[in-house]
Amino acid sequence: MTQQAHDFQMCDECGKDVAKIWRVHKGHKFCSTCYARVFKRRMCPKCGNFAKLPKNDADAVCMSCQVDKPCARCGAIDYIVGKITQYGPVCNSCAPYFRIKEPCEICGALSNRLTRVSRFDHDKRVCQKCARSDHGNCGACNRHRLLEKSPDGRMLCHACLTVGEISCPKCSQSMPAGRKKQCEPCYWKELLGKRIAIDSAGFSVPSMGLHFSNFGAWLGEQVGIHKASITIHRYLSFFLDIEKQWQAIPEYTILLKYFGTPGLRKVLLPMRWMMETGLVVMDAVAKAEDSEQRRVAATLEKFKTGTAQRAILDGYHDQLLTGQKEGKTSWRSIRLAMTPAAALLLQAATKEVCPPDQKMLDAYLGTTPGQRAAVSGFVGYLRDGHKVNITLTPAYDKAKKTKKKRLETELLRLLAENDRSQSEQLQLLAVAMAYFHGVAQKEITAAVMKSAVASTDNAGDTFTINGVDYWLPSEFKRKKNDLALD
Repeated sequence: MTQQAHDFQMCDECGKDVAKIWRVHKGHKFCSTCYARVFKRRMCPKCGNFAKLPKNDADAVCMSCQVDKPCARCGAIDYIVGKITQYGPVCNSCAPYFRIKEPCEICGALSNRLTRVSRFDHDKRVCQKCARSDHGNCGACNRHRLLEKSPDGRMLCHACLTVGEISCPKCSQSMPAGRKKQCEPCYWKELLGKRIAIDSAGFSVPSMGLHFSNFGAWLGEQVGIHKASITIHRYLSFFLDIEKQWQAIPEYTILLKYFGTPGLRKVLLPMRWMMETGLVVMDAVAKAEDSEQRRVAATLEKFKTGTAQRAILDGYHDQLLTGQKEGKTSWRSIRLAMTPAAALLLQAATKEVCPPDQKMLDAYLGTTPGQRAAVSGFVGYLRDGHKVNITLTPAYDKAKKTKKKRLETELLRLLAENDRSQSEQLQLLAVAMAYFHGVAQKEITAAVMKSAVASTDNAGDTFTINGVDYWLPSEFKRKKNDLALD
């Protein structure tokens, strides 16, 4: 059995704790005794009616005059007074915002909407979250309701637990009783129809409204009425833009020029519907060219207008564009040529070198040797157009030096290890063969080294592989059973 709890409050006039505050005037609380002593019957200075007003406040007005004004928070005129604040009266909906937040007696969270719930076996003041802790989505109708545990362990609302299933009034299919008016498929179907009708009414050209309506019906078939009803609004702006620009659905190339490849990529489903219904025919060549043009423009924007790097890149771009207009090159070739040119300029900019010199070019190709052919046109442009003493070093020599340096680093690392395992010893021999004799590392396997005819002297070992003798210094001499395989 619950026991009624009383919250005592202090009277601001006499300082006593009382069970009930009789009156609050301008934020000052009065108990019943102080109210009778302070408030005396006299004429309201505003309306002329008699009322009990504080004797020490000559400007005080009656309660009716205090609340005869709009809500101080939302501005409502016709409302039920929820609280009289220092700013004026507020409605029931706004009153909680003027309460002092207090901790929930269950979870401790601060809230200005504490309440007691009669169905709980306690009399604590709780926040809204704790007050609805026994609510959730019903396991049958999926509605957010007060739940009860069913015999099969599911948490169900009262209707689904007591009634079970009923027939849908619209489609006559069986549905959980908690849904009441219609089953879930009927709900989403009706919602999709309403949203299509609302959106279609926003078109000034009837044919565009019909196009949008047809697209909505197609979308429901393609992705399902549930998802279609949720996502249909996001495509409205696309159709409205088309109506504003052309009043009808134009050709694909016109759409591509206006929206661009990224813009059309955001509306894949409407474009797919247009192509399936024959309203537009996709031009793959135009699409590819538009994509390449935008990537070239993005490459140019890596440098601010007015900088030396941007001036060089613009000049190279204009030279490439001349070849494209003459039919000598394609947009894809322009993009492939511009990419390493911009990368080289960026790398040179970090060293405050402009235009890039031979040292910058060698450093760039040292990290990205695969761009050697693509950057050759830009190197020629720098040499001819900007009189830069720059040239491409022979690719074979450069790659050979890079590979030799890598093998040398790996060789020194392996030699520094005192206690090498069987696999590490094999790796050391493979790297040594590649470094000293140019034998491919993939050819040096444990089987090859075991079958190699080897002669040993104090200075080193001689290996015979594929009929060729290779000698390695004693630093690479194998210990016994180093390459033995189980």
